[in-house]
Amino acid sequence: MRLTLALAINVLLLSLTFLYMSNMYIVILIGVSLIVWFFYFLWHRQQLVLQRIEGKVRGQEIVMPPEHIRFRAVESSGYSQTSGMGYIALTDCYLYFELVLLDLVITVPTRRIQGAEFVYRLKGVSPGRKMLRIMYTNEKAEDDSIAINVKDMQHWKDTISNSCGKTV
Repeated sequence: MRLTLALAINVLLLSLTFLYMSNMYIVILIGVSLIVWFFYFLWHRQQLVLQRIEGKVRGQEIVMPPEHIRFRAVESSGYSQTSGMGYIALTDCYLYFELVLLDLVITVPTRRIQGAEFVYRLKGVSPGRKMLRIMYTNEKAEDDSIAINVKDMQHWKDTISNSCGKTV
């Protein structure tokens, strides 16, 4: 459906450009076309990441289903942070997280999760509203955490706090 819409918009703009044949219209056409294709690419990439997360949780007991989130920071990255949209899910065995546009995938066994709390700042990132900080032990046996924004932060905090340190 979205691919058809993107193609239809591009065909319409292309036909209007040939009708009026002006450099200004060609520039506008190219700009609008790039914007349309960017949003189509973004939507397609979100669907792929969501399918990957759903594939990872398939067959496990789902504690919190895959949810679209705003990723703010990861403590082990230091003060140079990348933020963006991603998906997160919690099962009885793992916490799964993946960013949509960047290659950041975090998988944490629930036994390594140390807890969750609300923070307003993490490693220089301060978006002006509270974030959910999920603390865990990473694969190098170091304390680490991520800061995210989800729709129902209190529910996520309570659920993560209740599943802390469970053995697999």
